[in-house]
Formats: sequence, C-alpha cells, structure tokens
Amino acid sequence: MTYWIDQYGYYITEPRAIGAMMIMNFFMLVVFPAVSILMLAGLNLISGVTMPKREDRIIPLIITLSLYIWYYVNVLNNAALPDSLRFVALGLCLSVGTAFFINNFAKISLHMVGAAGLVMAIGLMLLSFRRSYIEIDLGLAGEYRVSAIFTLLGCIMVCGLVGSSRLYLKAHRPQEIYGGFIVGLLAQIIAYRIMM
Repeated sequence: MTYWIDQYGYYITEPRAIGAMMIMNFFMLVVFPAVSILMLAGLNLISGVTMPKREDRIIPLIITLSLYIWYYVNVLNNAALPDSLRFVALGLCLSVGTAFFINNFAKISLHMVGAAGLVMAIGLMLLSFRRSYIEIDLGLAGEYRVSAIFTLLGCIMVCGLVGSSRLYLKAHRPQEIYGGFIVGLLAQIIAYRIMM
C-alpha cells in the first residue's frame, strides 16, 4: 500500500523491480511468519495455529519480531526506498514488540494490533502526502484510481469487522480488542513521529 500512496518517493521504477519488491515484502511479512506458526503447531510447540493461550504466543511473536526487525534494517539501509516505508516498517516492529511485552502480563488481540496499525499507517500517509486519490497499477489488470477517503473508510470498516469477528467468535474480551487497537495505533504514530 505504501507504494501506491507514495509512488514518487521510490527510486525503483522498473515494473519487474517493483514486483520483486512486493513479493519480497509479502514473503518477509506474511509467508515466513505464517510458515513458522504452522511449523510450531505441527511440532506441538504451540496448542494450535489460533494460539488461544498467552503462552502459545511467545515463540511466534519472537520469530515474527525477529523477521520484522530484519525487514526494517533492510528497508532502513536501502536508499531506493522512501521514508514512508521506513516508518511503516518501524511501526510494525514497535507494534509486535509492544504486543510481545504486553503478552507477558495480559492477552491482547493481535488481529486488532495489525488492523489498527494498517488504518493508522494509511491515514498518516494520506494526510502527510495530501493525496485525494490513489493510483493503483495492477499490471495486466490495468490502472485504477481510488479515492483516498474511500480507501481510508474501507480500511476502517475492515478494522471494525476484524474486531467484531473476534468478539463474535469469543476469541477475545472487549478490553483485549481495545488493547490491541490502541497498541496498533500508537505504534504507527510513534514510528511516524520518529521517521517522518
């Protein structure tokens, strides 16, 4: 998402390089943490992929935080990448690190940490760059122009649906949802203040 909001901040312009960067981001931030959780569940080191107990979250959070720190260091040291990606990457590290710390004392919703962080990161970028629309180039599927307000409202709606679904499934109590929401928001705000 940072690419589509801050396209002109990237020094990468070749479509293949942009695709490679997006694939790297997807693997580092989604696939590797997911595979590690599946492996931990398969080895019975955690009770399941849903990690219902606080104790189940310790090792996955350490692995995820390690991968996110590695990602942040790579983004920080790459001059071709903009500050907007650096602040989002730092926000990821701060949110997972804070969630890990809080997990030692109380359970919070990791889903809400991620959803709230997404909403705040997109909101801060849209305000910072004063964008009224986002141009999304999907290669062969074509280019699309999406209203910035519509994008932000859509993200807020998804965040609300995530929190509501966690309550509906009785996976969390309301204070755990609110705690995750606050951690996700504050992590991105702090990262924004540091990097931008």
